Amino acid sequence: QTISTQKLISLGARFLNHYGIKNAKNEIEWFLQDLLHCDKIKLDDFNINNKQHNLVIDFLIQRSKKNPFQYLLGKGSFFGRDFIVDKNVLIPRPETEILINIIKDNKYNNLLDIGTGCGCLAITAIIEKIAVNADAIDISNPALRIAKKNAELLKINNIKFFNCDIMSDKPNKKYDIIVSNPPYISMEEYEVLYDEVKNFEPIIALTDFNDGMIFYRRLSKVLKEILNPNGVAVLEISHFFNTHTILDIFNNFSDIEFFRDLNNDHRAVKIINK
Repeated sequence: QTISTQKLISLGARFLNHYGIKNAKNEIEWFLQDLLHCDKIKLDDFNINNKQHNLVIDFLIQRSKKNPFQYLLGKGSFFGRDFIVDKNVLIPRPETEILINIIKDNKYNNLLDIGTGCGCLAITAIIEKIAVNADAIDISNPALRIAKKNAELLKINNIKFFNCDIMSDKPNKKYDIIVSNPPYISMEEYEVLYDEVKNFEPIIALTDFNDGMIFYRRLSKVLKEILNPNGVAVLEISHFFNTHTILDIFNNFSDIEFFRDLNNDHRAVKIINK
């Protein structure tokens, strides 16, 4: 017994729309393209067998519970490349690409990625020839395992991954460039996040269980010890932050610049160790 992809897309979209999934039709098409290893144009040529049908039904049920699309697909896109993701790592966001855009016209010898998650920042910096070598640290061993898999998948071998909690420890060397997308969501903001984020993505990658500023306060204390003279740190920040608060936290640095995202919100800060 088979069912046409068109019928499945139509029924599935109606089902997901009922559960408030706004991009339902596209998501089912993407899921089917991945399942059938084909592009959108070829989708109409397929009939779905029982085994495939069961996989689609499972996807629809999980998605209706707001399980993020990228986790169900097992990958998320960052800077034009697919990265393996699961519930142990934050799903890469388009906003985070701003960090790569800020540094992409420069060349650095060694990079440190703090809280690497799936490894997308460090790996992209190597592929784009922004950095020659990279160290990527995280406090989560499951996240580090995913990051290592992504480096293998993308054939990158000049990254070292290791467990390090920047809040209590630090690498014992200095870097030319430091990048980080830290947990900057305040506990107050965390409470009102979408279910897709709050119920599925790792809480330690999202919030500092406080006011969202703890990581930056810690970094302001150790940055000079892990950054070479004229070294650069580029950090993602919340669009809810007041830039004066960040300037106040990093008041021991004189060269600080803020960058806006496509919504014209402040989304990154660049600090030079002068």
